[in-house]
Amino acid sequence: MWLLRTSTGELEHFNSPDDVKGGYAILSHVWQQPEMSFQELQALRAQPSSSQDTLLARASSKIRECCRLAASHGYQWLWIDTCCIDRSSSAELSEAVNSMFAWYSRAHVCYAYLYDVPTSGSLHRRASAFRTSRWFTRGWTLQELIAPRNLVFMSQDWTMIGTKASLASLLEEITGIDADVLTFRRSVADVSVARRMWWASTRKTTRIEDEAYSLMGLFGVHMPTIYGEGARAFPRLQEEILKRTSDQTLFAWGNVLPVRTSPLRERITFSNFHHDSHLFAPSPAAFCNSANMTTIPVHVAFKNALTTLGIHPNELEGAPKAKGKATDKQSPYSIPLPDYTVTTAGVRSRMLVLESSKGDLAVAIAVLAVRDESTGSGVGLLLRRRRYKESKLKYPRYHIGVSVRGMREWLSLRYRMAQVEWAAHALSFGESAIAAAWKQLYISHRAASRKPARPPSAATHAAFRFVFPRWLPVELRKVGFEPDVPLPMMRTDADKLSGGGSLQRFTFTHGATGEAFRIQIGQCGGSPWATANIIPGAASHPDDATGPAAVVPATPQPSVNWKHGFDCGKNGVDAWPNGTKTFGDSNRSVQLTFTRMNEGATHLLDIRLGGPCSTAIGYIRDLKEAYFGSAAKAVPP
Repeated sequence: MWLLRTSTGELEHFNSPDDVKGGYAILSHVWQQPEMSFQELQALRAQPSSSQDTLLARASSKIRECCRLAASHGYQWLWIDTCCIDRSSSAELSEAVNSMFAWYSRAHVCYAYLYDVPTSGSLHRRASAFRTSRWFTRGWTLQELIAPRNLVFMSQDWTMIGTKASLASLLEEITGIDADVLTFRRSVADVSVARRMWWASTRKTTRIEDEAYSLMGLFGVHMPTIYGEGARAFPRLQEEILKRTSDQTLFAWGNVLPVRTSPLRERITFSNFHHDSHLFAPSPAAFCNSANMTTIPVHVAFKNALTTLGIHPNELEGAPKAKGKATDKQSPYSIPLPDYTVTTAGVRSRMLVLESSKGDLAVAIAVLAVRDESTGSGVGLLLRRRRYKESKLKYPRYHIGVSVRGMREWLSLRYRMAQVEWAAHALSFGESAIAAAWKQLYISHRAASRKPARPPSAATHAAFRFVFPRWLPVELRKVGFEPDVPLPMMRTDADKLSGGGSLQRFTFTHGATGEAFRIQIGQCGGSPWATANIIPGAASHPDDATGPAAVVPATPQPSVNWKHGFDCGKNGVDAWPNGTKTFGDSNRSVQLTFTRMNEGATHLLDIRLGGPCSTAIGYIRDLKEAYFGSAAKAVPP
């Protein structure tokens, strides 16, 4: 680690915090622009200095003030993240991110600098500057608050306004972090995973990957930092946590099914591509309702579930039998500790599963060793699977959660957990029996990277939309072509072709020669079609209701007459190889290409002009020579 010498501002490298004689101070703050980087501070060393113009004097005001404060408190060394990490080295950055919690916890003192909090004013007052400081909203400052044993809050003018220990109760109100954790009367490792995630649920980070990286120290895990992986970082963090703990509150996020609700009796929907359908949460924000999820012994959760359903342990399918003879004080079954294996099919585990079915749909509750302290009830994952589709699998594969629809189509809520005490009601449907089994299963842990391709449907065609790339009119204008109407280039501008034969027509005319080409896009029989016509002297062929002006003989096209119908099968977009088709002949052509932009029906329409010459200029020159002879050469393109 690099440390600043507080007397000079020079950087010096140490192999570990233990090598720093006399200890070091550390700064926690919210970044402001501009911040001085490692390279900028090192560059100051190469500049000539004097006794009045030292390196420290030329450093940023934040570095100067913090060095002076630490030096006044007797510390020779100081660590500041902005200038003590060489971010040009990915290895050094990864080491720093993985060591951050340890560096803060080993510091002799941590200065929490609140640039937006004045020295005067009550800290406890409702909506005070202290309560609303940005420092309490950032992702990285969570571990920077918890890790140090000695943390001092500094106001915007570097005046001390309190310590973590003296303000523990107020800090609990602001952050939700238990005061006994802040004062080290309770280890952070003794707090449930869900509650620790809840602490971070409203905090923000500049980089989405830091939602995960800023929490590694809080859970005692280490993993490579891969900036650029995006939202994949947080599920990867949960995989690492799963390797180190059997705390099932990691899965206890999302909404709990209300009591007296039975999914099999309701109007339910579900999607395997929704984030809630999988074991791992997409971000810390998913734990916003998980503050009261706590762990309980596995055997307590096990017994509670069986007692609720009135099932005798001997009737439990798949339960491992206890060794020796069962007594009143000894259970007739043994319960192994939870074990998880992350596979491509999902997370494989052995769990107590309560299941009921309705036709092909099976709904189950996988009992977790978790209690919701707000209700005092045990909690389980609300699972679902297709019985017939997966009947040949050795172990069943489940997804999580259902959406229960209300009286209106738009009124629906997603639920991914259920109260175990209400399992009998939640899984009831007619005469369908509830089966209880201790079984091996797979639970989907992340959504597929993309949805499987679906064949075009009438509904998709009915909503066919297209836009032009923003660069297209610019490039066409360079060679003289102007569209007759503004082109839709944003999704909000996308033209929607409804059934019944609506027609979109775009004519591109050369300003100097009057030459043109016309694009027509329509829909008939529920399918989109498109054509392109090359028009010599388009100005002499006025538009009419029966279709386009006369086309070049070498590029015959069917006449468009909406009164008598139009056979669009020949030009149906669905039949085009790779969504592209060329109209014209060997001398001049217009190529149309439709590319799907998203999962909906919006397409990007690209236009390429071609001919013997590979450039659009050559295309225009060929048109002039073909229709106007050598005299056209005198007309500038």
